[in-house]
Amino acid sequence: DLIITSFPHFVKKLNEMGKKSEFLKIGFDNRILEEVGYKKRDIDFSFVGGISKHHNSALKNIEFLLSKSNMEIYGYGVNNLNFNSLIKKKHRGVKWGLDMYEILSRTKISFNRHINISENNANNMRLFEATGMGSLLLTDMKDNLKNMYEIDREIVTYRCKEEALEKVNYLINNKDKLSSIAKAGQSRTLKDHTYEIRMKELFEIIKKHI
Repeated sequence: DLIITSFPHFVKKLNEMGKKSEFLKIGFDNRILEEVGYKKRDIDFSFVGGISKHHNSALKNIEFLLSKSNMEIYGYGVNNLNFNSLIKKKHRGVKWGLDMYEILSRTKISFNRHINISENNANNMRLFEATGMGSLLLTDMKDNLKNMYEIDREIVTYRCKEEALEKVNYLINNKDKLSSIAKAGQSRTLKDHTYEIRMKELFEIIKKHI
């Protein structure tokens, strides 16, 4: 009767196919903050996520940043990479659940990139996981980001790997700026992007269709 998707561009496609569809963003479960507790931010820069053929457009960016910065990389899918891959050589292991959130809570700057199918729309868990845990989000620029966060005040964006590296270096050397953006990003997530809020939005969507 109704397909709910977090991909905004899928809504139009589904509706054109004659399928009722509505858009609902992903969010953050703020109870995780209590589960993880306070952690010292002893990781300057990290990436936690999937490495696969579905993310191939971003692999070169990650390899570049690994070669030029002290990025720490965690996640799944690394076994599918070539033996001589820099990602494989520097990989620090798979992290799921609270272990993943602990890494984010220890990270000053969290790197984000989107899966190919997202096209030019920001839509993945890390947007809300990283900011929710108080880490500064450095994410690839997408058209709809401005509808979720204030760019350069609550999150930071990049358009190429060189710009990403430049901003990482700047932020690490400007700790007050880094802290200010990270705190603002977390405040925005806890204000507008929790699952408590999403369930209220879902309720309104369902009311329209019953």
